[in-house]
Amino acid sequence: MEKILALWAVPRSASTAFERMMRQRGDHSVHDEPFGKSYYFSEERRDTTRYPDIEPDSQYNFGVVLERLKKEREQQPVFLKDLSYQVMPAANEKFLSHFESSFLIRHPAKMLPSLFHNWPDFSLEETGYAALTQILETVKALTQQAPVLIDSDDLVQRPQTTVKAYCQAVDIPFIEDAMKWSPGVQPEIIQWGGGWHDYTQSSEGFKERKENDYAKIDDHEHLKRAYQYCLPYYQELYEQRLRIQ
Repeated sequence: MEKILALWAVPRSASTAFERMMRQRGDHSVHDEPFGKSYYFSEERRDTTRYPDIEPDSQYNFGVVLERLKKEREQQPVFLKDLSYQVMPAANEKFLSHFESSFLIRHPAKMLPSLFHNWPDFSLEETGYAALTQILETVKALTQQAPVLIDSDDLVQRPQTTVKAYCQAVDIPFIEDAMKWSPGVQPEIIQWGGGWHDYTQSSEGFKERKENDYAKIDDHEHLKRAYQYCLPYYQELYEQRLRIQ
């Protein structure tokens, strides 16, 4: 069986725009953060305060979700986008062996204010950098090669070149027509509510966003601590990115 193509990302990194591009391609069944439900809603839920009124449900357990994805992959190519910290509780070598793993990062100076805008009480774990680093190292040990990692700035500033390079690296064809899409609500990517994807829903392609209305890192102690925590991880990851010519 061919592996499931996965994009493990940090939050607020244009990962949902990437997902929209994959939907636009039309050659993969696409899933939006299936392990987010495992992390927050399952019997194995990691966080017990983010959604305190949710009754844990076994249908979202990590292994149950994985088996559904594997069964679907027997019929057609499957792509998923998920946040690194959400899959981290299950991300050992055996689990990750079912995926063709790729990665997406964004500089914390840009990511953290955006995360803070939606979740001012975000935890350091929910920033995703530590989890993404650990997953990447596990994949490297498993495959004995450097995984495909792209930086959000490359994706939004040079989208065509970056997506071409990504497609070549993961061995799927580049589809020019998938680089543009019609704006509008897609029910598959609004499962979390709260305005997380308003910008992506109104977009027509990859575009760098000007976020002048977001908090400044130096104005909030929580953001300053988070930035100091995340930056070393980002710098280490950035050195391993796919170099876009």
